[in-house]
Amino acid sequence: MNPKSDNLAKSQELKKQITDLQKKKHQLQNETQRRASWEQRKARTKRLIETGALAEKYFGLDDFTIEQREKIFQTFSEFVKSKIQKR
Repeated sequence: MNPKSDNLAKSQELKKQITDLQKKKHQLQNETQRRASWEQRKARTKRLIETGALAEKYFGLDDFTIEQREKIFQTFSEFVKSKIQKR
């Protein structure tokens, strides 16, 4: 083999490796984003469950419909928001 064809083959192999590495990098970035999104959803779900449990505990909402619960939250919403903003 002559040096030019050797260099061409090496160059093509390096380009293929670069392309493969770029694909792998993209896959890892996507996986990282998916994981972060999953963790955020998991944390939000936990927070919602805990908040719902506290609402049932302190307001006794066990037997209320969703519409009744919403009305209760609407009633207290402005009061709670005003107290939070004053901190």
